[in-house]
Amino acid sequence: MKILIAMVRRGLMVFVLLLIALAVSPNAAKAQKKGMSRLGVEVGNLAPEFTFQNEAGKWVSLSDFRGKKVFLFSWATWCRCREQLPSLEEFYKKNKSAKLEVIAVASDSQGYKWVKPYLDNAKATYIALIDPDNELAAKYNFRATENGFLIDENGIIRMSIIGFDIRNEEQRGELIKQMKTSYRAISPAKKKSLDERAKELEADISASPKALSKRFGLAVIYRQKGELDKAEAALRDAIAQKKTSAEAHYRLGVILYQKGNIEEAVKEWERAYKYDSGNYIYMRNIEAYKNPEKFYLEISEKMNGKK
Repeated sequence: MKILIAMVRRGLMVFVLLLIALAVSPNAAKAQKKGMSRLGVEVGNLAPEFTFQNEAGKWVSLSDFRGKKVFLFSWATWCRCREQLPSLEEFYKKNKSAKLEVIAVASDSQGYKWVKPYLDNAKATYIALIDPDNELAAKYNFRATENGFLIDENGIIRMSIIGFDIRNEEQRGELIKQMKTSYRAISPAKKKSLDERAKELEADISASPKALSKRFGLAVIYRQKGELDKAEAALRDAIAQKKTSAEAHYRLGVILYQKGNIEEAVKEWERAYKYDSGNYIYMRNIEAYKNPEKFYLEISEKMNGKK
């Protein structure tokens, strides 16, 4: 009996120590410090679809690359992760093939003004897109950059690393390992037109007015069609449904910025950060707009002809 009691006590102690170790692990501490409640998307899940613009203004979707593996890298100009871009280009050139695409998505609310110089400096030839709405972070569950995801031929996530660094040998090795694993490609479903998707979302919103994600999706479609007034209206409707929706305010700020209403755009970004003060991306985008010299000194000097 005494032996049994001792074994139970020892087991409880091990369990408690395990819980403590998990609570103070580096990743957990880092997440708590940044206010993160969600970290990444789970391996084995279908990668959330996205559609962003490239420098030429063309809209590019993840589903355009079904049948290929895609390495998705999230970064921003106001983040030190911009230093990875040249190394990412080296990796891309070394591993370039007909079965792999590298997509770098910048979370920058000011558009290509600051993004392009960094891509030019890296001599980037991989696919570069911009996500002013911070949509990728919402869909892939991260609140800070930089992050890496390997998506297979069927759109399934095979690797998800929050805090990814292509210069890190271990992380790069995991990426290469997943790249070399083959999966049988499945024919994707036929893509619907923007008008068809808009009608579906409008019907969904009519049936469920409080479904903010549907309103966000509709606003994205309007923006893709160049209908910024409709996109603004959809986001204001979302805010009417939930005044404290940080995502709605942030997205509205982007639309206002694109329409040239800069002062109101910044106010919306600040409201977004007020309602989600743990969102590092919101904070840094606001800081980068207000203090460009703090983030873009070397780029500013190049743009002004200084060395």
